[in-house]
Amino acid sequence: MKKLGTILFLLAVGLFVFASPLQAQYQNLTKNDSVKEQQHVGQVEKVTPAKKKNKSRKNGSGLFFGGGIGGGYSTYSSYIQVTPIIGYSITPKLQVGSRLTYMHQWYKDYNNVKYNYNIFGGSLFLRYIFWKSLYAQTEYEILSVPDYYSTDANANRAVHSLFAGLGFIQHVGGSAFLSVSVLYNFLEDQYTPYSNPLIRVGFGVGL
Repeated sequence: MKKLGTILFLLAVGLFVFASPLQAQYQNLTKNDSVKEQQHVGQVEKVTPAKKKNKSRKNGSGLFFGGGIGGGYSTYSSYIQVTPIIGYSITPKLQVGSRLTYMHQWYKDYNNVKYNYNIFGGSLFLRYIFWKSLYAQTEYEILSVPDYYSTDANANRAVHSLFAGLGFIQHVGGSAFLSVSVLYNFLEDQYTPYSNPLIRVGFGVGL
């Protein structure tokens, strides 16, 4: 009986010694699998914003640039102008921008004496697209124009204009567009080089 008890005791000790390393290995494998799952989840969370960022770049920067041409005719004066512009779309419906203006004017006084003048300046505009392709626009402009009433033939003066009116945009393919606007100048005076209302035709490309 004593020998049987001794044999059973030795078997129990052997099973304990043999099972302990197996249990430790199992716990290590389980822990490693848990860490891998957490790392995998973390990687997914990092990749998702990157995809969104790349998608947003395809929508464009909101910048657009282009230009416009214009002209006018009256009994005593005529002109042509070139107006490059650069702008930014704050939202799909709200745009702000700046316009540079160069104008060449022919002027005839009451004695039928003809003069040629160069006019230049710039403006800031705000445009709101309120329905489909139709927009309302306001614009403030400052031009350097000849002082027709001065005794100095080379005298110039600053002329301020405040425009407001309506227009429409027509997309012509890709990011290119055509715009036509009719604007009224609320600060028109005897030095204003435009006919009132002012009709502008422009073109542009979005970036």
